[in-house]
Amino acid sequence: MSRVLDFRDLRERILAGEEEEFEEEVDSPLQIEGREAPTLVPFALSVGLIGFWFYDTYLAEGSAVGEGTKRMILTTGVVSAGFGLGRLTRGLTAQDQNERYERLLDEADTKIEELEKEAQEAEEEKEAEQEAENESNSYHFDYLSAEDSSYHIPSIGGVSAFGQEGVIFRPPVQESLW
Repeated sequence: MSRVLDFRDLRERILAGEEEEFEEEVDSPLQIEGREAPTLVPFALSVGLIGFWFYDTYLAEGSAVGEGTKRMILTTGVVSAGFGLGRLTRGLTAQDQNERYERLLDEADTKIEELEKEAQEAEEEKEAEQEAENESNSYHFDYLSAEDSSYHIPSIGGVSAFGQEGVIFRPPVQESLW
């Protein structure tokens, strides 16, 4: 009976674990830049050269290289460490600028979407107002209705004619007054 309970407990723990969402580990900008070869190689070279210089100067019984070579090894180690650090700081700065740029683009996209939504709502509202205005102030007459046909009474005589309208006279358009 205890084995059955153990399996139930195990099953419940497994099901509870499936419901949890695991977040992916996101590498820090330092880890991303540190893994690149142009940054990693100068650091490895500087550690090797400075380590050899330290061993040869302080730990070894006899010097394997001359004093001039020791200075050259130390100088090369320090210069390569400086190059690696410079590359690391430039990479971190570039990643920071990239994050700010992406954040700026996201903010601009959300602002554009908001403005487009507002413009669409304003256009729909304008169309609704236009429709309401067209329905209330319609210039299209129904000639068969009594209300609209009273406007079309002939000017001469008392008999109304269906569809009769006045003749509009306009003088010809002149391009110049002179």
